[in-house]
Formats: sequence, C-alpha cells, structure tokens
Amino acid sequence: MLLPVSGVMTAYAVTDPMPKRYDFKVERVSEELPAVFVEANKFQSSYWTQEVVQEGDSLADVLKRMGVADADIKAIMAKNNADRDMTNLRPNQSVNVRVDASGAVTDVQFFADEELERNLVALEKVDGKWQASTSEIDMKTMPTLRAVQIRSSAIGDMLRAEIPSDVYIQLKEIFADSFDMQELKEGDSIRLLYNSMYFRGQPMTAGDILAAEVVKGGKAYRAYYYSQGKGDEENGSYYDENGKSLQHKEGFNTQPVIYTRISSPFGYRVHPVLHTVRMHTGIDYAAPMGTPIRAPADGKITFKGWKGGYGHTVMLTHANGVETLYGHMSAFSDANGSVRAGDIIGYVGSSGRSTGPHLHYEARIGDQPVNPATVALPTPKLTPTNMAAFRNRQKESDATLAAVRDLPVSVAQLD
Repeated sequence: MLLPVSGVMTAYAVTDPMPKRYDFKVERVSEELPAVFVEANKFQSSYWTQEVVQEGDSLADVLKRMGVADADIKAIMAKNNADRDMTNLRPNQSVNVRVDASGAVTDVQFFADEELERNLVALEKVDGKWQASTSEIDMKTMPTLRAVQIRSSAIGDMLRAEIPSDVYIQLKEIFADSFDMQELKEGDSIRLLYNSMYFRGQPMTAGDILAAEVVKGGKAYRAYYYSQGKGDEENGSYYDENGKSLQHKEGFNTQPVIYTRISSPFGYRVHPVLHTVRMHTGIDYAAPMGTPIRAPADGKITFKGWKGGYGHTVMLTHANGVETLYGHMSAFSDANGSVRAGDIIGYVGSSGRSTGPHLHYEARIGDQPVNPATVALPTPKLTPTNMAAFRNRQKESDATLAAVRDLPVSVAQLD
C-alpha cells in the first residue's frame, strides 16, 4: 500500500502548477539635484604625526625635527616644572604632535621618565597659549597584531614594522633560554600579539606581549602570557605550548618579601585622584614594617643608600644581566658585596616618596624597567585548574596569530 501513496505524492510534486508571470512596467525617472557647495575656509582637518627620540635628544631637538615653530618650542619648554619634567626622554620612544589644516601644531604628547614612574605629558594650544590638555584622560588598551619576515636583523626589521623597542626587549628575554634573538637570519619570522595603549587615538606605548611565535631555522618557538589571577593579572608569566615555564630566570627562585597583597602592579594606570596617566616601573608589595627583604637570586650589591623618591634603597646585579632594585626600606642589613639567594638585604619601610609600609621591587635590563614578574620572580607551575584556563587563552591566541601565519611579507597592522 505504501507504493501507490508514494507514487501519488510524487506525481503531485511534479505536476504542481508554476507561479503565474506578471508584466512589469519600466519607467526611467530623472531629477536634477542642486550642486554641492562647500563654503571656503570652513572645512577643518588635522592629523597626528610622530618622531622617534634618538640618543642624546632633548624634547626641543625632537620638536625642531618635526618642524615645530621656534616660538612654540620655547613656550612648550617653559611649561616644564618640578611636577612635569619634560627633559627626561628615552631613546626609541615616540613624541606625538597634532597638526591642523593650516600646518600649525596644536597638540603635543609623550611620556617623561621620572623616579618610580613614567608620566604622560599632554599639552594643547588654546587661543595662542600652550597649556596642559583639558581632554578627559581616556587611555585605551587594545591588542596589536604584527608579522615580521626577517631580512636583515630582528631588531631592525621589528622597528621597520613599527614595533616598539620595548617589545623587542621583552621578546628577547622571553626566549633567552631557547635562543638568541640576534641569531635570527633571513627567512626566519616573528608573529606577535601584544597590548598597545592609545591616548586620543595615538599609540603611546606597548604593554605585555600576550602571545608570540618565532620560526628560527624552520623550528617554531611559541610563548603565551598567563596570570593565575589573584588580583595581580598584570604580573603573569610566559609558558610554552605545553604549559611549561619558558623562563628559568637563572636562580630567581625566591620571593623578595612575604607580603599581604600587591598594592600596585607593574604597568600603566590612570591615577584615580590626579587623573593623569602614569607607568609604575615596579611591583609594590604591601607588608608590615620591618618585614625582612631577601635577595631573590645570587647577585652583587652595587648600590646601598638613599635614592631620592625610592628612599633607603639597595640595588643588585645578577649573572644574567638583570638588575634589581629594592626601595622604601626602613633599614639595611649587614650584607655587602656578593649575596646569595635568600640572604636578607634590608627591611620593609616607608622611606622616600611612600604612602605606607611596602617594598617597591624593580627589575631592569640595560637600565630599562621591565616587568619583574617575567624576568626576576619565580614562575608558578600551572595547577590542573590553571591549565584548563591556560588552554582556553592559548586557543584564543593561536586563532589570532593564525591570521598572519605563513605570510611572505611583514604586516605592520592587521585590523
């Protein structure tokens, strides 16, 4: 009985009448519109441009190269005061200026180095006078993707791809136990995902590398940034694709202090009271007055005394070229010369520019502050729970890096 029913249904489907056709009338309509009129001198446009600071440059030197008028340079430099030191510029950092439709410079912004911090200086010209910018401080953090094909050298090709030198220093340190970045040759490649910080639409500085992939001699090396998330997400570590620590850190196996919390992590912040953008150059550990401070690795004491805003300070140099700094001490220990990991070098205090007892801990490479968590602190092992979260972060990063994988050219930005 099923066959006849199926046959009827098939016949019905085949003989279903086609839709009726309708006739359409085509008519062309033309209408003349009035001409577009743009009133002269009413259209305004502006653009941002930047210049890289060279060794030995003053702010005036950089502005002069950018074509800023002498009178403006004089007025800008006159804004320098005790609270805004505009002379401390770092080589390879950027100075940004905005130029209006007439070719005049209307805004200048850059970071100035000071003790303990790196502060954003933002100036604008209003009614012919230079003043601190009244724009709302709105620093945006956005991920940046780069792909670099090595043709000459890693540092040179990365700079040509508009990657800040700070990122090169980070990358070199991340893979220091695997290979030397200076050994990369033509045909090798780099793929990076890192945070960039923007102020008023201009990239101001780079944050942490989130993921990296370096192909050297046909072999791929990968790194992923991950924090176990205890209120100090900015102080994570780098792991390979299997979740193993990439940085052995040559003996940095001891925490410098037993602390209650991290009161200020490394990195850029908008000051909650002053509403200014500042970079904190170290990690602040809140701890009771008198808590012992220990050397996190073998090293040699190179400074012991008063150091401006740092107060009572000790500085150590270590075998791997990393220099560490310990500020705001209440007292020093008897340690001098060489010290071993775990030796007490001083005690927590609140000397110098400090709001309460804590240790300010810095790490530097070539006098450049770097994140202590990634170069001079023990790397925590991933627990099973952490490993699951790490895998999710790794999957997201790999999906992003895949967009520029196997490209035969350098990609300066992929939006």
